[in-house]
Amino acid sequence: MTQPIEPFCLGDDDSVDLPASSRRRNRLVGYISTFLVTFTLGTTEIFAPWYTGILGGSGFEIGWAMGSFGIVYMVSPALGGRFSDRVGRKRSLTIATIAYIGVLVLYLNPYLVSPLYLITIRALEGLVYGFIAPSIQGMLAELTPEAECEVLGNFSTSWSAGMIFSPFVIAYVEGLYQPISTIYVVLAIELVSLGLIAGLLQGYRRKKVTVDDATNNDSTKETSLKSASKTSPRFIASYLSIMLWGVVSTVVLALFPSYVETLPGLTSDHWGIMLLVWNGVRTVAFIVTARLPEQSMSSVITYGAILSAVSSAMLFAFTDFWMLAMAMVVSGVAVGFSYLGALYLIVSATDIEKGAYAGLVESMGGVGLFLGPILGGWLADFQLTLPYLMCTILSVVVIIGIIPLLRREKLKAQIIP
Repeated sequence: MTQPIEPFCLGDDDSVDLPASSRRRNRLVGYISTFLVTFTLGTTEIFAPWYTGILGGSGFEIGWAMGSFGIVYMVSPALGGRFSDRVGRKRSLTIATIAYIGVLVLYLNPYLVSPLYLITIRALEGLVYGFIAPSIQGMLAELTPEAECEVLGNFSTSWSAGMIFSPFVIAYVEGLYQPISTIYVVLAIELVSLGLIAGLLQGYRRKKVTVDDATNNDSTKETSLKSASKTSPRFIASYLSIMLWGVVSTVVLALFPSYVETLPGLTSDHWGIMLLVWNGVRTVAFIVTARLPEQSMSSVITYGAILSAVSSAMLFAFTDFWMLAMAMVVSGVAVGFSYLGALYLIVSATDIEKGAYAGLVESMGGVGLFLGPILGGWLADFQLTLPYLMCTILSVVVIIGIIPLLRREKLKAQIIP
């Protein structure tokens, strides 16, 4: 029986595989591009809600300045991942980066700046970033199938590191010039990223072949290329984990700065330090998780949910600087575990749809990126501590959901070797 299949044979033509040197260069470009684009994203996702507050926006509008990104991001990564699978990683990244530069230019319009305008731009960011993240994730995973967790961990470390200094860039540039000047900085950064992608990234494609699986000994191997169910218990648990990551992360980034400035004796310098700590610890959590065995990832997302509950409860209960800083340390570990554990569990479950599966992860993250700031911003209009109570309750619900799902998956694996 003759059957068309699409193995992961990477190369520029029908006979030459992508050289090891080109794979290494692609990975390096992927890491650097991730660092640059998330430095940009980390700047704008703090800048937009913060500037919305400066313009007189309500807590609900401040939440929307973060959440409009998420409502689009619930869909765009799923589309972007499939697009990347079909047209290739380099072409997808080039198109998306050019589009992102166009979106950043919109921030510089001096006549239409208003809360609604900033909310609209953030939605457009959610659209274009949905084509960037799964393209890079898919490329890294398929170019290094023997070490997927490590390269996905390096990806996560790169984007977390890219966001570490974003709050300080905003504070420093705003102090010297005007708030909108920060956009010129990130616009220059994206132009550098475009040059790296267009000039150094090696294009490649999967080679489609047809084999006779009755006579070709290699066909059994190729036709067994895995593509696990997207509704398995492990996947649903991962979806819950990545959604929780999105909620907690956006509440911290969108609402925490405004909340801290209302506390006696605390200023923007204090929330800047605490966000630096949060980003730094999250980066360390990614590095540690990337070096854990695959069998540990179910435990990783469980611990992530538990630590999210603990840290959110601390943020709700305490107002002292050192207790808040300690809560941010715990939260940084929590979001690092929740994101990377879920990313690996899903992306490693397929051999031929890396971009599409990475898009699933990011889209579920978009659910959290929308719900967190929107519901949190609405609750903050009643009381500024309520968003952290919301995160505590949600974390407990996710724990209750994750544990039986992972237990069912474990029993299933024991029954079906």
